[in-house]
Amino acid sequence: MKKQRIKGIVLVVVCFICVLCICSGFYRVQSKELSEIPDAVNSTRFNTTEHLTVVANQEEIADKKELAKQIVKMCRENSFQSIKFSYDMVCPTELQINVYKTEKDFNDNRQFCEIAYSSEAENEEYDIIHNPEKFILYVDGEKVVY
Repeated sequence: MKKQRIKGIVLVVVCFICVLCICSGFYRVQSKELSEIPDAVNSTRFNTTEHLTVVANQEEIADKKELAKQIVKMCRENSFQSIKFSYDMVCPTELQINVYKTEKDFNDNRQFCEIAYSSEAENEEYDIIHNPEKFILYVDGEKVVY
């Protein structure tokens, strides 16, 4: 009788531990750590304007303008993880970027900000790679010193 009671207690404890392990593994999957490195998840080009959707991979963003500078730099350097641009034929003459904090925000359509990077004059001879000094950065319509 005593052995059966001990077996029963051991079984309950083992089951409880298994349930905890399964739940904690599920929690880790649900709350995966964010890399804090922006990544482009979508890109379309209309003429020479590049339209991007970028996920910042950050829950909290202290400075939109610094994030915008980082994203434009990543576009110029072609350093996004998921998307690589083909600049060998034509380089973009303008960037239009919709930014989301996290992938969940993207899926829920909760946009964080809009970035525009365009030249002062509408001159398609200037592009973001070879003439960055001719471009102005805007975050949510506000000009940013770059």
